[in-house]
Amino acid sequence: MKKTYRNPWSWIPTLYFAEGIPYIIVMFVASDMYKTMGISNSSLAFWTSLLYLPWVIKPLWSPFVDIFSTRRKWIIWMQIILAFAFAGVSLSLHLPIWFTLSLLFL
Repeated sequence: MKKTYRNPWSWIPTLYFAEGIPYIIVMFVASDMYKTMGISNSSLAFWTSLLYLPWVIKPLWSPFVDIFSTRRKWIIWMQIILAFAFAGVSLSLHLPIWFTLSLLFL
């Protein structure tokens, strides 16, 4: 079976774009959304700093991803999970406990 060559320019830009979407949403959109909805600065700083934790510990858990699965499977599953998480955040914003639910989804 002959392997086909795929030009890296056809998939690397979209991969890095998809990799940056969750970071941008947590870093900027969540902070702006919580501030607009009336969360205090101290609560905002504490909870959004906890949301950044996956990027802080990325060097620790990335070897496990390489051992137990392929990167392609990992990226696909994480994109699916993130789509459900973002849908959960958008559906929880009108509820009385929106802040707690949105933190759980993120």
